[in-house]
Amino acid sequence: MILITGDSDLAREIKNQCSGNVHIVGRALYDLSIKKDCDRLISDYTPQVVINTAALNQSNDVWNILTVNYVSATYLTLGFYNKLDSGHIINISSTSTYWTSWPGISDGRFFYNLSKEALSQFGKNFNRKIVDTVDKSVTVSTIELGAFKSKFNNYKESMSIEKVANLVIQCIQNPVTTIACIK
Repeated sequence: MILITGDSDLAREIKNQCSGNVHIVGRALYDLSIKKDCDRLISDYTPQVVINTAALNQSNDVWNILTVNYVSATYLTLGFYNKLDSGHIINISSTSTYWTSWPGISDGRFFYNLSKEALSQFGKNFNRKIVDTVDKSVTVSTIELGAFKSKFNNYKESMSIEKVANLVIQCIQNPVTTIACIK
């Protein structure tokens, strides 16, 4: 079973391209800005693959951006890692990690970029932490994506969502720790 957090265009396209049992959970059932809901999500599911797509863009409150984009993603990663004996956890990050700040950047954009940079760094450091774990077979991947056409960015022309979903599926089939795709 594949569990996708975040009822997003990307989550629906991944489900569309996957065969098998795929569950998408969104804010209506689990508000990822609330720790109790994150704990309940971990308790309610035992998936083979977890894909954290939940994210808030720059138009949201800074607290919520940091909580959903970084805190809940890392908390869910640790929770599912500790629960699973084998499987794959994929965190969706952003190529904005390569240019986090510049003069005049808006607060929302700065904290969105910062939350994604922190998520990417978490993936690198978490993989160092678990590299020698012998009693588990859980891979943790971070996929850093450039802009893609979705509600998240007002459907601006950019990378196709089909290409992005296909990249995620390739990562499920051939796990690696980090992927970056700008175009």
